[in-house]
Amino acid sequence: MERSARSSRERILAAAEEVFAAKGIDGARVDEIASLAKINKRMLYHYFNSKEELYTYVLKVNFERSLAAGKKAFNEKGDLKQQVAEAIRNYFYYLATNPNYPRLMAWEALQGGNYAHKVLPEIWEEGLPSLKAILEEGIARGAFRPDLDLKQVLTSITTLCSSYITNKDILAILWQEDPLSPSNMEKRLKHIIDLILSCIAI
Repeated sequence: MERSARSSRERILAAAEEVFAAKGIDGARVDEIASLAKINKRMLYHYFNSKEELYTYVLKVNFERSLAAGKKAFNEKGDLKQQVAEAIRNYFYYLATNPNYPRLMAWEALQGGNYAHKVLPEIWEEGLPSLKAILEEGIARGAFRPDLDLKQVLTSITTLCSSYITNKDILAILWQEDPLSPSNMEKRLKHIIDLILSCIAI
């Protein structure tokens, strides 16, 4: 029974993520989500009281996954610049392999962050200390600039990484090649890492 309930919930979340990423909350329909999840609508409402509650939970799960991707690098010991570079790499490839996440963020930005504000601040505060600790340690060791603005560093990392993934189709037209090919991905990642490290390192 418990396994069946978990399976139903997971199918709902996977289907909801697909539909919300494709259409945003306004364009999404609960009937479509239920059909994609292969359950009836009444069962969906058993787990989530409303489309808005389901959407908010999908955002929460995606925020947590993206945060976890970046934090992995900070569990390792070693060169601080390399840890920052590895965190950027993890986040960059998380976006590339989870294209629904940047689409969800784009929709939410268009909606003025109406639902992100319900879940993002708490998740942000939970993840912030990891990067903050690395940057502060780098400052103390003389490896990073003493006047670093953590908010600006994080904004640069997220914007540089996510914009590349969300604009891939436009870039494909301009470049006349696939921006997500392994070689182009690595070139872009190196460029982003070089930019960030050149800004934060002494």
